[in-house]
Order: sequence, then C-alpha cells, then structure tokens
Amino acid sequence: MRLSRRLFFAAFIAAISVQPSLAAPPAGAHGDAEPTADEKEVARSVQLDGMVFPVFDARGKLKNYLFVNARMLVGPGRDPWKYREKAHFIRDAVVRAAHRTSFATKDDMNKLDEKLAAAECLKAANQSIGEKDALVTMTFTQIASQANS
Repeated sequence: MRLSRRLFFAAFIAAISVQPSLAAPPAGAHGDAEPTADEKEVARSVQLDGMVFPVFDARGKLKNYLFVNARMLVGPGRDPWKYREKAHFIRDAVVRAAHRTSFATKDDMNKLDEKLAAAECLKAANQSIGEKDALVTMTFTQIASQANS
C-alpha cells in the first residue's frame, strides 16, 4: 500500500513540475494574431444550417431537393446577437421563400442559383424581423443535392 501511495505522489509531482512551455498551446492560439476576414465575417453573422430547398419545374412539379448551410452577415453597426436570437424566425422565412421560388439554375436542377437564392432569402429574412438591411449578404457554406427519382 505504501509503495502505491509513493508512486502516486511521485507521478503527481512529476506532472505538476512539467514546464509550462510544454503544456501551453502554441503562440497565437489564444487569439494573439489578428483575425482573418473570414473570422470577422463569422463573428458578425447568423448561421443557418440544415435547410432543405425543394427544386421544382415551371409547372410546379417537384424534381429535387437541395440541402443547404448558409451564413447571413449582419449589417454594420448592428448587434449580431440580436439576430442570432431570432435565427429560428429567419430560417422559417428563408425556407418559406424556397418553397415559393425554385432556386435551382435553369439548366441544372442539381445546382443552386446562389444569386437568386441570396436575393430572395435576404428579402424574406429582413421582412421576417421587420428591419430593412439588418442582414446584408448571404454566403452558402455547403450545398448538396439529392435527385428525385
């Protein structure tokens, strides 16, 4: 019993005596470096993950689904947390807009027309929160397609 207790204390002393430089993360890991443009955008945005956009033809027949993750940038001088708290309303408005207008490109039902989708989604999102230009740009971070057979 005494031997195991001695081993425990020896291991404990060895563990706490490790030099801090070995245990510390590399320099810059704590945010010492200037944030990149993408990091700044993420900090000022509302993340909208897991949205499903139906794709339909001119007659309204369902042809495909597009699975989308997106990020909406909050306008300058506005509090991003205010809009993050309303993300569920924004997501609902975006998905409703996707059900009104097919966001697929005209020549390929498996590709998202990002320009059209961003314009319609931003309009719907800003209307849902009742503020003009609260959300200013939309970036699609991931797009996947599932062809309907």
